[in-house]
Amino acid sequence: MRRSDPYSGGNWGENLTRGTYTSNVERQNEFEPASEGNDAAAADGSSNLISSTISSLVAMVRPSKNNAPGNQTSDSLKPIAIKVLIVFALLASGSALLSKYVGSNLSKSDMTPPEFVNDHPYISSSYYLATESIGTLKKVDEFQVKPKAAQMAGNKIPGEKDFTRETTTRLAIVRPFCEFDAPALPTTFECWQDFPPCRAAAADLGEGFDDEFYSDEERQFDNVGSHMQKDAKADVFLFYSQTFSENPAAMESVDKILEVFFEVGGWAQCFGSIYAIEANIPPELDLYLPPAQETLYSWVNGPNRQFEAAVRIIQSGEWGDYDGFYLMEGDSIPIKSYWLDVLLSEIEANRPFAILGAKYNGDKWDNFYEQIPIPLLDHTNGNAIYNTSHPLLERLVGQLEVEAPCPYNSIPYDYRMSQMWIEGTMSIVPKLSPIIMLNEEGKNITLSNNTAMFNKWADVWSHTHPFKQTQVIHNYAATNLIPRHLGPEYIIHGAKLYSPWDPSRTIITLVVSEWYFDRSRNLLDTLDDRDHPFSEVVIMLPPTVEAHEDYSNLTNVPTRSQHREVADYMDLCAADVTTEWFMFTNSYHVVANHVDLMFTSGKFQPVVPFTPATIPFCFKFPYCGETVNLARKFKAGHKKVVLDFDMLYHTETRNAFCDEWRSMFGEEGEDLYKERSRTFRRKKVIGPPGPTGTSYTAYLSKVGKAGMYKMVDRSLYGARAPFIKKYAKEEKLDGMTEEELAMKMGMATDNVTDCNCFVFETDDECSGSPLGCTWRPLFESCHPPEMIDGGEPICPSTTAPTFSPTESFIPTERPSIAPTAGSAPVAADPWLGRFFRVKEHEDEMDLDEEDEL
Repeated sequence: MRRSDPYSGGNWGENLTRGTYTSNVERQNEFEPASEGNDAAAADGSSNLISSTISSLVAMVRPSKNNAPGNQTSDSLKPIAIKVLIVFALLASGSALLSKYVGSNLSKSDMTPPEFVNDHPYISSSYYLATESIGTLKKVDEFQVKPKAAQMAGNKIPGEKDFTRETTTRLAIVRPFCEFDAPALPTTFECWQDFPPCRAAAADLGEGFDDEFYSDEERQFDNVGSHMQKDAKADVFLFYSQTFSENPAAMESVDKILEVFFEVGGWAQCFGSIYAIEANIPPELDLYLPPAQETLYSWVNGPNRQFEAAVRIIQSGEWGDYDGFYLMEGDSIPIKSYWLDVLLSEIEANRPFAILGAKYNGDKWDNFYEQIPIPLLDHTNGNAIYNTSHPLLERLVGQLEVEAPCPYNSIPYDYRMSQMWIEGTMSIVPKLSPIIMLNEEGKNITLSNNTAMFNKWADVWSHTHPFKQTQVIHNYAATNLIPRHLGPEYIIHGAKLYSPWDPSRTIITLVVSEWYFDRSRNLLDTLDDRDHPFSEVVIMLPPTVEAHEDYSNLTNVPTRSQHREVADYMDLCAADVTTEWFMFTNSYHVVANHVDLMFTSGKFQPVVPFTPATIPFCFKFPYCGETVNLARKFKAGHKKVVLDFDMLYHTETRNAFCDEWRSMFGEEGEDLYKERSRTFRRKKVIGPPGPTGTSYTAYLSKVGKAGMYKMVDRSLYGARAPFIKKYAKEEKLDGMTEEELAMKMGMATDNVTDCNCFVFETDDECSGSPLGCTWRPLFESCHPPEMIDGGEPICPSTTAPTFSPTESFIPTERPSIAPTAGSAPVAADPWLGRFFRVKEHEDEMDLDEEDEL
């Protein structure tokens, strides 16, 4: 009896020898594994045939229930039928085994990686041998390895990507990531589809050439065209800090990116090749622990060693000959099309250089600008372009490698290179954390004096300006932004971008606490000149003060007055607000030039800054500590301090909060400190006498409404004040008792001067001030000048903000002296670790609160 076709002859016999199956019909996709469905169908066909034959034989040997002569099987055929039945039973069993064997061998064949994974340079990365995505590897082989080899041999297919063309610049785009970043890595490439890197890719994405790119006079780099791709080319490197073979999540992320890269069209057309490389840092040494920056010299060891490895890998030439590389972390986001073209043009325009990048472009450091060391202010962020052939870069990286085992390793690599250069040019030796400078026996470590060596470097290269800046990249170091803040840059690093206020969705009232007839006039006079969201203003007045009759002459914003029926510190709860939302300030402030309210793009949650309730930021200040203690009566363990003037209050929720606050502390807070048996007197106040934004925030957590807001840590991301204090001196004087005021006037000791740069609201006022202030055009704000290490700040001493007055002592019109400005004291972090916390790690409680709504 002849075997069924699936087990003999034709292509099957040939392919069983090779261990793979190839149909006579051309496959649509050569990279898809052989169809398991066809194999199963063939096996099922043979099994069905055998089963049918066995059924017939069983019928022959089984006695029939119908004893009719014509239906009975001949007795002479039964022995033969039994023997044949046994044979077919064996065949059926063999069929199942053979089917399993064939399927197994086909699977093993499909899991065999291409030969290139054993060749250099690919064998130096464990990804290519460890990944289970053989289909992805076959695409690498088909579209990258084989075409490149063929072109090197002089065989190029028309229309194929050119791997061998001559260029003046060859750039490596290095995308570093660690174990923490690995799962999210593919999402960082999504914006490359929205903003194609080069014009060569725009047509493939269905986007026509942008003629306005050339004609817009306000856009910089508008003369950069597609010709950049003729003279330069770039490759992409996915750079893992540890070892791929030890982390399936890292390999899976690379698999996804490679799959997108080898799709037809898209951003891949702007690049020659894509590679997966690794630094092989042991997991126990791949550290990034900002909270330990004062105590552990290796807290930033992971990024430091990974940077050094990137330089050495690119320099080695194993993966190709490159002029340099652009270290582009996952939070470096393109925001305009053709960013690679513009980046390549900047390289050509700025040659020669050692490092081309950006200093800090944000404004969150402005409140403590004078406290920041010169090397930090002047340092080029690590997301920069590195010329790997420049001798200065070689010396800088070499010094980083030498310092790996010593306390200087506690400084991030980009900041440390800036320290070396500043020490060489200005002879400023950096200071390190005292704890890190102790050895295991608790004795001080003596570091070698490198100033003379760094001076020699400066003598040789300072005239060439080896550290250069480009406007293509802006470094915001975890700064909160809205689109208004974006300028000429094409790539932003470290920014958290939110949506601006939308008047169609959020209507907001401004409540202003007033104690006199006309203090608030200063705010109203300038309101129409400001960019603000307020549709109505409510002025809270003492019962004995008459309201203005000419509010309409001061501002176009509808304004009304409300006379208090309770103490002034209850204004937050007593204000009659008719809109859904409102903000709160007092008459010693004016509205900022731009009230940059921010909202999340999805849920449109208001973004509200908070300060961590910790000893450095809060508890060493008695007033702040008491504010948190009162808030914890609503929510135990509450740890967010929210300034009253920063909060965007939800009116209905405010009402419910105030009802509970009164039930807990009395109608006017008479029971606020009752349990501590304290005498509540003005000059001895150590805590708030009324409701606060911090208590409101704690109440939100208590009732499950914390998800109404997006809370952001101002110690990490900064914050912009919606109101600027213009009359700090008046507030201090107005807050004094009559006895204190008389004593001060009699002693004539008032020598307070205006030394706050934030009070200047225009470029002319800021730049022309005697304080040396600097104007920041991007944010339209004024900040203090740089201070050389060891120098004196322009404001050598500050005073804590006074409590708002409860009654009028001196009838006043407009302030008769030069206005002063002040802000709440900011506790300096002596080792500035918050500048390097570029990843937002939210604790479980915060995540639970935000997900409640």
